[in-house]
Amino acid sequence: MSRLLYRCDNLAEIENTYKDLRDAGVEDGHLHVIAKKDGQLLRRGLNAANSWYKTDILNGWSQGVRYGLAAGILASLFFAAFDVFSGYYGFLGILFTLVVFTGFGVWLGGFIGLQSKNHALKDFYHFVDEGEYLLLVDLSLSEAKHVKSVLNYHPSLKLVSDEVETTIPLNIMERMH
Repeated sequence: MSRLLYRCDNLAEIENTYKDLRDAGVEDGHLHVIAKKDGQLLRRGLNAANSWYKTDILNGWSQGVRYGLAAGILASLFFAAFDVFSGYYGFLGILFTLVVFTGFGVWLGGFIGLQSKNHALKDFYHFVDEGEYLLLVDLSLSEAKHVKSVLNYHPSLKLVSDEVETTIPLNIMERMH
């Protein structure tokens, strides 16, 4: 799945584009708008981008797994090498250490990711800070030409990227608000 990212400073134009894309067959779950205030989007029936899109929680979790697992391996080696638990540190101790450190890494990485802007969209958040709107359009490669032709009827929308990839692992996460 590919993602197009457009910016516009006019909410009415975003709303018109959104309606045209839905009329052209783009599913509602494939359209997301990022704005300073989500309430105005929701009142107009637009699909405001949720936390899975706006924050870096998924990236934080994946980094937390890597760092937590690495720390767990190092801690296990330390505990075993220096006989910290007086000979009672066997396979279950190593497994427990790995689970605890990895779990802590996932928790900490998710917490940090929740406080951070999505790394894939970080370069474009200054548009939102300036009062503009970002329209994210998810599409397959076969739909790209058709969707771009619909978007050509809206010249006030500026394409800022067609290479942004944000990973949302489950379809239900795209619709959560």
